[in-house]
Amino acid sequence: MTTHLLSIFTLTIVINSFTSVAFAHEDKQVKLDQACEAARQVSLKPRKKEIYQECRQKFKKSDSVCQNEAKAYNGNRINGAPLFYELAACEKAFAFRKTHAK
Repeated sequence: MTTHLLSIFTLTIVINSFTSVAFAHEDKQVKLDQACEAARQVSLKPRKKEIYQECRQKFKKSDSVCQNEAKAYNGNRINGAPLFYELAACEKAFAFRKTHAK
């Protein structure tokens, strides 16, 4: 009976260790993804400003509509990858995801 309990205890520890590592990787991936997106938003800021100005001046839309359009811009391109995923923070997030893929 003691050997059986020891085996169950050991198995529980092993499972908890794997779970802890998985959560640690998940947490790190979230932080890396957030850093990537923050870096992208800094790089997208000048383009968002242009979108806002063009919306107001050329298309004569309201301030709130133009703010929403500029805010919604995420660097997506037709038939191409979104902008600024080549930034170091994004490369780091992608490399971590690839290394720890399930």
